Amino acid sequence: MAAKAGLRAAQGTCTRRPCGQWHPFRQNWKSSHKRRNCQLSRPARAAGAPEADGISVNVQYTNLWEQILTFPKRRPFATNVIIATVKTSLADLIVQKAEGKEKIDWQRNGVFTAFGFAYCGVAQWFIYVTVFTRVCPNAVRFANLPFADKLKDRAGQIDLVKQTCYDNFIHYTFIYFPTFYIFKESIQGDGGITTDLANKALNKYWNNCITDNLAMWSLWVPFDLMIYAAPVWMRLPLNHGVSLAWTMILSWMRGGEK
Repeated sequence: MAAKAGLRAAQGTCTRRPCGQWHPFRQNWKSSHKRRNCQLSRPARAAGAPEADGISVNVQYTNLWEQILTFPKRRPFATNVIIATVKTSLADLIVQKAEGKEKIDWQRNGVFTAFGFAYCGVAQWFIYVTVFTRVCPNAVRFANLPFADKLKDRAGQIDLVKQTCYDNFIHYTFIYFPTFYIFKESIQGDGGITTDLANKALNKYWNNCITDNLAMWSLWVPFDLMIYAAPVWMRLPLNHGVSLAWTMILSWMRGGEK
């Protein structure tokens, strides 16, 4: 009897959650099935970008249309590569048609397509997102601030000017144009892939460097000031919007040259 009484006493101390009462595990399990969360996208690991890159955004979506609309925020690197390749190829095709060509010069278009994918899509991600955000440590923070706060941020404003100068007077002059001429010579050149290909390409750039850079700076210096002030996830898409016009200019200036 004592044993039974002890058992009843022990059972009496046990509490049972009433039916319908909130349960943390059950609630978390249900909420996790009500919506889908997207994982952060990151630049290629080879670029060495930190995990908290401040660029991609963790956006929730509930249907296919929202998934498409939020893709640039969730996958900025992939968005950049796609836009760069299509934009650069399209710009040359538009110019070729405007020039009155009956047949498309696909070799010429191949120069712009390859350059758009490899350099504008992949390499410029590393330059703009990895390098620039390191040499200008206030760039990401400043770019993501509301406009009113940007007006008060002296350090961010200085980095805005620094990025514009680095882009136009170092990147474009000493990296972008030499790379473009090497792509162009390797695809359009008469001699094929040879050991002196780079010398031929750089000699052509040397002959055109003043005209090329003045054209570049006149367009990009004012637009860079606006692009680098925009939120970082928008930087390369905005860049490609202006770059569509620039690539048409470049195709008109240099696309038909051999």
